[in-house]
Amino acid sequence: MADWSGLLPELLMEISKKIDLIQDFVNFGCVCKPWLRAASAAKFNTKCRLPLLMLAEKEKTHVQEFYDISMGGQIHQLDLPVAPGSSIFPTLGWLVVVLETNADMIMLHPLSRRIINLPNPISLTEELVENGITWLPHFLKAVLSADPCLSSDWILMIIYDGIGKLAFVKNGDKAWTAIDAPISSCSDIYYYERRFYGVDYQGRIAVCDVHGPNPTAGLLISRIPTSLNALVGCKFYLAEWCEKLVVIHRSLPKFKKVFRVFEIDFTHKGNWVEVSHLGSKAIFLGFNSSITVDASEFRRCKRNCIYFTDDSLEGYVDSEDGRDMGIYNMANRSVEPHFEEESCPEIIPRWLEPHFDGSTRAPLIPSWVQLNF
Repeated sequence: MADWSGLLPELLMEISKKIDLIQDFVNFGCVCKPWLRAASAAKFNTKCRLPLLMLAEKEKTHVQEFYDISMGGQIHQLDLPVAPGSSIFPTLGWLVVVLETNADMIMLHPLSRRIINLPNPISLTEELVENGITWLPHFLKAVLSADPCLSSDWILMIIYDGIGKLAFVKNGDKAWTAIDAPISSCSDIYYYERRFYGVDYQGRIAVCDVHGPNPTAGLLISRIPTSLNALVGCKFYLAEWCEKLVVIHRSLPKFKKVFRVFEIDFTHKGNWVEVSHLGSKAIFLGFNSSITVDASEFRRCKRNCIYFTDDSLEGYVDSEDGRDMGIYNMANRSVEPHFEEESCPEIIPRWLEPHFDGSTRAPLIPSWVQLNF
């Protein structure tokens, strides 16, 4: 019988680089220790991964469920060291976790379980005590500038306080830094070409150069054209499409579901140019940082579509109408479901990019896989 563990490490690394699906990569590393070492050294190609839909944790456990579109709706389970009731915001393969009890914050890599401790952001807001209860800040989104697995020069920006304020923390900082943004009620943030961009519910876009000499100052660079004033007050997102920054308008849940995409033309004073077709791209929106993939590389991903989840917490918890999720087709404006089963009504599903930790010191194997050597 052939000794598969005796294959040259260089050959194993080249084989592992050809693997497209996470499950196949995991199984490759489960064969034996030499194969696991080769997979760890080669790392997993995460540049073109379909996002996983993060569902609810199992009741009274730390088990989190993930819905895998690329595997035809297969459900994965991960045992995560996260306290029940915590707020979770996916970004670049990491989970930014805020504890419900005291707003302590960490970044958790869900596959390797690596944890990065962050400063407590409670100092960003004035302490509010009512009837003996201290009210903690409310968080809306968290976005990384770079994957901490790949770079130590990362920055994390958050939308907080329920009214869309902005703050950031750099690797090694002991406290959060608030941003003096020229916009109010920030709706979304995105990192693009070494700068953070934010858009508010009024359709105004600001940029913050966190790497520059004045990282706390925001600059207003664009605002919605007067011809589109009817869109003001609705949800706006920021994303990247064909190496361009785009703003995406989402209609209110009570109206017919419509998404409109606009390119921000920086060569003409930040003009909004409507994009009618996404080509081969698909965009994933929600409580996560926006994700764009080339759908032509995936058999089960629909091109020219927007995959969206509900990011209205009040509507999601209080009303069946608030469970506003699906796949929006830009060509015919139709909507179809991407996940038909109900998740826990207290946990809004969100998209997670499946990144593997490139560190050879941390295990690359998720907890749903049993290793047998």
